[in-house]
Amino acid sequence: MNISENVKSFLPDYSGYLPDVRLERRSQQLWKVLSEQPSSSVRKISVNNSEQKAYYRLLNNERVKEEHFVKEASSRTKTLSSGRDLLCIQDTCEVNLSKHKGRLKENSGLGRSDKGQTGHCFKVHPGLVMDANTFSPLGFSHIKIFHRPEDKPDKYQRDYKKQAIEEKESYKWIEVASKSKEILENANSVTFIEDREGDIFEQFARIPDEKFHLLIRSRANRKTKSGNLYGDIESRPIAGNYEIEIPTDNRKKQFKRTAQIELRFGQSDLVCPKYLKKGKCPDSVKVYFISVKEKNTKSKPIHWTLLTTQKVDTYDHALKMVDFYTARWYIEQLFRLLKKQGYGIEETELESGWAIRKLIVMQMTALLKILQMNIAYAHPEGGQPITEVFNDQQIEVLKLLNHKMQGKTLKLQNQFDANGTAWAAWVIGRLGGWKGYQSQGPPGVIVLKRGMDRLNYIIEGIELGKDVYTR
Repeated sequence: MNISENVKSFLPDYSGYLPDVRLERRSQQLWKVLSEQPSSSVRKISVNNSEQKAYYRLLNNERVKEEHFVKEASSRTKTLSSGRDLLCIQDTCEVNLSKHKGRLKENSGLGRSDKGQTGHCFKVHPGLVMDANTFSPLGFSHIKIFHRPEDKPDKYQRDYKKQAIEEKESYKWIEVASKSKEILENANSVTFIEDREGDIFEQFARIPDEKFHLLIRSRANRKTKSGNLYGDIESRPIAGNYEIEIPTDNRKKQFKRTAQIELRFGQSDLVCPKYLKKGKCPDSVKVYFISVKEKNTKSKPIHWTLLTTQKVDTYDHALKMVDFYTARWYIEQLFRLLKKQGYGIEETELESGWAIRKLIVMQMTALLKILQMNIAYAHPEGGQPITEVFNDQQIEVLKLLNHKMQGKTLKLQNQFDANGTAWAAWVIGRLGGWKGYQSQGPPGVIVLKRGMDRLNYIIEGIELGKDVYTR
């Protein structure tokens, strides 16, 4: 089984990151199993009782830290980032283990949830790095994992507004962006993409420079030098109109429609809020705004106000920023794969929060292949080269399966270039139960996950057959 240098960039190498060689080898073995059998059950992915115990010992070993796995993942992303224009998408996912609270160990990296429940939750806040031109996922610049202590006072008790930003949970946005700047220092440019929770004045004051930019959805009508942000937007003329197709999404009770969008853009100077101590922040920061507003609809209208530190002075550049922001959807897909029908992290039988936190970092890098396929299918050029995502053995098996999966009509044939990842996504989608019709829409991440499961079972069967034949 040959592995190209491109594929190696997406495979972990724990050499030098863990306390000893034995732990490095065991971690390498566990990651390989997780990539082939996406699951959070150590019992299910272990071939025997001895291997199961070995994985438990690894994850519960106090010498093995989640930071070891985070550093290894970010180092590979650093290698891939050189000379590229990048997007770094941030968001937070809560892992809620309330169903297992009776057997979870106390004081093991777990705390309060968003719902006020205690002692069984932690948060994951990654920086997902993607190529800005192709939206190809490259890895993670940093992964912050944290929990809320059960005895932590509420925001009123803490006098939240008077706290330094470093003492607030919202500092996660600045912290991950700062660490990402170190990892992505050799990139050509980096745009950090965040939802409304990232609309923090201190972040606009600290993070941007000539290479690093912010693109954040506005959370509030901020005060500006000329009045207020929303007033500045309304004072600008409509720069243009365009249409987008809104797909059906039963989970959001959203029906397919063509949305008529009007776009405005311009520049504002955000004024430093009064509650920030003078001297620590500038009196104002310059930003560019893009307003995206749907008109003439009875459905819940699309309405985004985006703030960016990139100079936006043309309609086409404004559209490009809107396109960049839509990439935030992929980090939601990442979280969906970690939970529910993907890896099912909230179903794990591990009893220590620290062990589960280590496991989830390994899972995040293992599931990138599924995200790569999902994105490649929608890309006009077929996404990343197939040799960046699959090894030679997998490609050969996919070629055989592609021939079998082809239908008699053109609609049921794989029309993608065999050198691109979209070609592989078509085959794996079919393996996962997707019918192959364009009218059905592209294969989703859960379908692709099921297809990868089947592909790995097929390859395992081939290897077993070779082993039996040579005896």
